[in-house]
Amino acid sequence: MKTLLLNKYLWLVAIVFALNIPLLMIESQIEERSGQRDVAKQAVTNSWTGEQSVLAKVLIIPYQQKEKIIVTGDNTYNAVSSSQAERYKWVNKRLYLFPEQLNVQTELDTQTLSKGIYEVPVYTADMTIKGNFDLMPWQELRNKDDIKQGGGAYLSTGIKDSRGLNGIPQILVNQQEAEVKPGTQFSHFASGFHAYVDSKSLELDNLLFLTKLNFKGTESIEFVLTGKENSARINSSWPHPNFNGAFLPTKREINNSGYSAQWHTGIISTNIENKFERCVFGDCDSLFRTSFGVKNIQSIDIYLQSLRSVKYGLLIVIVTFAIFALYEIINRNISVHPISYVLTGCALAIFFLLLIALSEHLYFGVAYWVSALSCASLISYYISHQSRSNKIAFIFMALLSFLYLILFFIIRSEDHALLSGSLLVFFVLAIVMFVTRKLDWYKVMDNATENERKYSTS
Repeated sequence: MKTLLLNKYLWLVAIVFALNIPLLMIESQIEERSGQRDVAKQAVTNSWTGEQSVLAKVLIIPYQQKEKIIVTGDNTYNAVSSSQAERYKWVNKRLYLFPEQLNVQTELDTQTLSKGIYEVPVYTADMTIKGNFDLMPWQELRNKDDIKQGGGAYLSTGIKDSRGLNGIPQILVNQQEAEVKPGTQFSHFASGFHAYVDSKSLELDNLLFLTKLNFKGTESIEFVLTGKENSARINSSWPHPNFNGAFLPTKREINNSGYSAQWHTGIISTNIENKFERCVFGDCDSLFRTSFGVKNIQSIDIYLQSLRSVKYGLLIVIVTFAIFALYEIINRNISVHPISYVLTGCALAIFFLLLIALSEHLYFGVAYWVSALSCASLISYYISHQSRSNKIAFIFMALLSFLYLILFFIIRSEDHALLSGSLLVFFVLAIVMFVTRKLDWYKVMDNATENERKYSTS
């Protein structure tokens, strides 16, 4: 007789494993939809401009230095030998100066652009950069006998995607407007602009500058600030910032109407002079690792949360089946056929497909509960006819709703998802052990086998 019961629960194990197939298919569908969103984002980026990074600011002074060379026949060497004829040549070099004080103020006007059903956060930035350079290193250098200025000095500002520049930036040098030219004249961050500094300004001990620019970007804005003392501030109407990079804001305010953030860095923490010098020789990784900024993110990543919910899909199936089996064991007058388990499992799997489909058009919380209550109602309706009891159907409706409530908190809790899932498994096991603590399992199996035999022959 016990073979009937054993066969039934072997079937249940097989059903649980079989339900992995639709769950994996739904998981694959979520990843595919996420990929389509990324394609839509790239399409917006191509037409609007991408994530922006601003390199500010460097004063570059070309100069020439006299160096000794030797001549031996037709060959020229850089070595020095007193027995050979000595000549001189002027070698082109550059002096890179960094601001003593650098202040960046940015106002972000944010909006979303749609590509099909997908929305991408974009912004228009109104930025002001101001500060000053100490020209004493140049004064000391130019007074040497073997040094002469080799060309016009210029202020260089880098911007990652110069397509986003709206109009021509305005640059004031010592309160005099300078002509802006495209390109940074710095090969390792070529995209941007520069402005020449007149020779009279270079004769002073200090150089003041003010730059105003307006540009577009997608989602993220970052800064690489080269000042010996830097301060940056961003104000935005976007309510969901994600601060990132080498430095976090020293002050921040975030509310439903937007955010405000301030950064303060210095030459000790950035070591900017050494890193820029390495960048001049081609190694710019360490320089760009000093960047910091903010990314305007969507408040809820529906694909990430849907994917997280599917990860718990098998757990939901097992817990629901455990409730069914426990009820069947306790209530000796009920015997649930494996086909009923199959249909119930399919209804549970459909929940995840409904969730991803509805969340693309509705707020995630609304989509979740519409899907959850729809599937719970369908299962309860089916149980009411299988058990011929509305009371039992109501109990299962309440249990399933509670289970979906727990899952909702698990997938919304990014930092505590694993802890929440582990606690769910523990409490389900604890409840099963508590309810069945006084059962005589030998007697239960004998009775269940007898009921199964009667059910199969009726």
